[in-house]
Amino acid sequence: MLSKKDFVKINNYLWEIPKTYRKDMRAPARVYTSEKMLEDIFRDKSLEQLINLCCLPGIQKYGLAMPDCHEGYASPIGGVAAIRISDGIISPGMCLTKETKIFHPLGYWVPISEFQNGHLFDEITCLNFKVKKIQKTNLSRLWKLKANPSIIKVTTKTGRQVYATPDHPFYTPIGMRPLGKLNRGNTMAIYPYEGVPYKKVKDFILVTEKDIRKQWELLKQQERGKGLLQVINRLKFRNLLPLKSTSPASPVLLKIMGYLLGDGSMNFTNGRKRGRISFYGKKEDLLLLKEDLKTIGFTAFLQKRERNHTVRTIYREYQFKEIENSLSVTSSSLVLLLKALGIPIGNKVNQNFVLPVWIFKLPLWQKRLFLAAFFGAELTSPAVYKRHGFNFYASVLGINKSKKYLASGKKFLSQIAKLLNEFGVKTNKISQRKEQKNKNGQLSYRLRLIFSSQPANLINLWGKINYEYNQEKRLLANLAVSYMRSKQQFIKEKILSQRIRSRKGVINWEKRDERKLDKLIVRGGRGLSRPFVGQFPKFKEFIKNVTKGLGKSGAIWDEVSEIKKIPFKGYVYDFTVNHPDHNFVANNFVVSNCGYDINCGMKLLKSEYSEKDIKPYLDKLTTEIQKEVPSGLGRGRQIKFSIDQIDKILEGGAKRLVEQGYGEKEDIENCESEGRLEWANASAVSPHAKNRGRDQVGTLGSGNHFCELDKVEEIFDAEVAEIFGLFKDQIIIMIHCGSRGLGHQVCTDYLRTMIPAMQRYRIKVPDREFACVPFNSPEGQRYFSAMAAAANYAWANRQMIAHFIRKAWNLVLGEKASPLVALYDVAHNIIKKEKYIIDGKEMEVAVHRKGATRAFPPGHPEIPKKYQPWGQPVLIPGSMGTASYVLVGTKEGEEAFYSTCHGAGRTMSRHEAVRRISGQEVVRNLKQRGIIVKCFSMRGIAEEAPIAYKDIDEIVNIVHNAGLSKKVAKLKPLAVIKGE
Repeated sequence: MLSKKDFVKINNYLWEIPKTYRKDMRAPARVYTSEKMLEDIFRDKSLEQLINLCCLPGIQKYGLAMPDCHEGYASPIGGVAAIRISDGIISPGMCLTKETKIFHPLGYWVPISEFQNGHLFDEITCLNFKVKKIQKTNLSRLWKLKANPSIIKVTTKTGRQVYATPDHPFYTPIGMRPLGKLNRGNTMAIYPYEGVPYKKVKDFILVTEKDIRKQWELLKQQERGKGLLQVINRLKFRNLLPLKSTSPASPVLLKIMGYLLGDGSMNFTNGRKRGRISFYGKKEDLLLLKEDLKTIGFTAFLQKRERNHTVRTIYREYQFKEIENSLSVTSSSLVLLLKALGIPIGNKVNQNFVLPVWIFKLPLWQKRLFLAAFFGAELTSPAVYKRHGFNFYASVLGINKSKKYLASGKKFLSQIAKLLNEFGVKTNKISQRKEQKNKNGQLSYRLRLIFSSQPANLINLWGKINYEYNQEKRLLANLAVSYMRSKQQFIKEKILSQRIRSRKGVINWEKRDERKLDKLIVRGGRGLSRPFVGQFPKFKEFIKNVTKGLGKSGAIWDEVSEIKKIPFKGYVYDFTVNHPDHNFVANNFVVSNCGYDINCGMKLLKSEYSEKDIKPYLDKLTTEIQKEVPSGLGRGRQIKFSIDQIDKILEGGAKRLVEQGYGEKEDIENCESEGRLEWANASAVSPHAKNRGRDQVGTLGSGNHFCELDKVEEIFDAEVAEIFGLFKDQIIIMIHCGSRGLGHQVCTDYLRTMIPAMQRYRIKVPDREFACVPFNSPEGQRYFSAMAAAANYAWANRQMIAHFIRKAWNLVLGEKASPLVALYDVAHNIIKKEKYIIDGKEMEVAVHRKGATRAFPPGHPEIPKKYQPWGQPVLIPGSMGTASYVLVGTKEGEEAFYSTCHGAGRTMSRHEAVRRISGQEVVRNLKQRGIIVKCFSMRGIAEEAPIAYKDIDEIVNIVHNAGLSKKVAKLKPLAVIKGE
């Protein structure tokens, strides 16, 4: 294991791990730090990642880590590497094992490896973060990659498990996080519905033209005219005749049949005898049914009216009013088709009907569709005993029958019980009671199929079948499944710790009967003493705790109980999906893609005002800027560009926006590469990445991205400060953000291209997280042009934010407003071609700066002419509430490929920061220091608390004393606007 003794001290601010430390190193590893901060570097895996960086093909001189370095993806954040272009590599920076279950919107699951075998599974389930609902999404691509030598296995408190590569992101309360970054005790999003496995449907005929003719005759429809022929032709036109078990419409028809048997009716109206179908329920549920009807070619109309009801029971008469929502379809062809499938026409109470024989021939997933829709209408909702809120009532399925048809009703429920048995769901008995009298005075009977209330039984019922067309019941079922699984795990843990009491006293576990203990777990705590019951939350309390931030999606937060690396050799798989939130449900976990923020960087706007001038307007300015500049994980709200416009931004960068009136000529002059990399190629960026970026131009994003109003607190170099236009107490505005979702998607897309290509180019790396290809290969050049396009997008993003800030500035200050002038805009996550003297010869290299800032010296041709005699401005932000700095590049920095730090650098995860301090506490502490904080999320503030970062003053002193860049001015924050 690496320790301090493995370092060679070069000077007080530079340490080296020799190339001899590991035989696969191609260059030494160098760390810029102080003696004091050296100890901090061993806290995470950043040094291990730095050593791996030094093993890459083509690396020159050293692999470098800046003093703000910390663990990243593949290489450390704060890392710098110069790779020889002639024979070196280029790198942008995941996946799941073949057994991973992927959930389809029709309720079944399929191993991810099966998706390569055909187009049957073109849709999967995902979570919409904005509306907080489970939705379906189309697939755009499946990836199959070779992975070794290990993967990560995760087990949660409710017993969920998944196997995935360390880089694969999973949804957590702080957004998507790579699996390798999670620890025991962290929480992850779980969608509890378990579904059933997909099985190919056997092909057989359900309805023929002959069957439709027979139903027409039985219903004594008009014999004259072309009515029957029209019905048949309409069904054929919609590909519903002949109807097979394998027909695309069959799954939808099964759901419609199930709901219709419960809360629906079919009739032929008087006069023209046109068929009419009506469904009843809540508006939001009927809208789902309406969409399904549309997919098979039928238009339905939603209606709402107030109804007066009179119900006569054997005890008394009840009268009440209610708002009734109904969905109606007028279609003789659909009525005849459903009748041929076995659905009764007219009053279901007063006729015989049973399940059609063909339903029993279907695979489990199709039977589930019928049952779940029927249950959405007729099965009772999941509910706990009101007395203690701990165990669930038995579910009950009821139907009404008149006395003459009781035998038919009992047979129907017996058939339902038979189907349920295939899902492992047990029922007890069919009960019968007198119910009510109808308008004609006829007495009806209530037949009830009562389910076993054992937790294991209810988990099978709600976890495998659940409900369709009833979102409230579906939500409760998902939460109930998680609650019971959590409770079973809790009991198991208590058993192992020997702390459970039965109602008869303490159980002697040394003489325990394993079968009885298993039964105790399965029963979910029945028979245990009340003190135990008090140790576990009631259902209502549980729901409140596990659904924070997830709304009524049905997803819950589950705690990691075990996470470990296990040996693995084989293929892993992943998807690209056509959904703005780019995620899907795998083994019940909500997972996503990975990548990093290309050209995350800084922009500084300077004013002519001092703190004294602006102080009266400070709060209003902060509020107005927050209003103008969208922030958060999702999309923006100001401007949405077309794909053609996005292409022009990808190739034109900030320059394109300035030409469109979103800035000044000086903005381009005072920007790295004038805000545009000329080798950018919009065609190298995927349509999915472009769609993600359409409405994110001019948005901050989440995490540590911000806008900040600062004052110049201290001047270190008066001459350079004057050239930069800085003076003491001056008000300046800093912007920190990058290429948003577009840049992340570019990385994701090319990671998956590069991993299989590495095998073709026979590139061996010490860590599979390194995805790379030869720089001059077709793949390498295409990524280089796509990365440039994403970098251009990032400069355009910061330019648009500057435009919005100027708009807020002018609105608040009015006629007093002076111009906000750009000092500089610089990237700190980018790859660029540069020339250096290496081993006595000039060499062109690709400098990978990941969390490091370019710092060119005086006289360098790539910096603005007015700054050339003094050097490039370098913008270094601190953490929230701490100082930021303006530095200048130096000639001595050539030893580090003219690179310097990029910020304070994290010392703890966002999860740990939230655990240690609340957002309210951070705001209170900063307010006491006179700093305004604006953020829509208190959690977001806690994640970026100053305690989560290194000391920025010490970081800057190191790069200053090491000669990487020199201090010009220190900035003090007055107001911070955070991304969520």
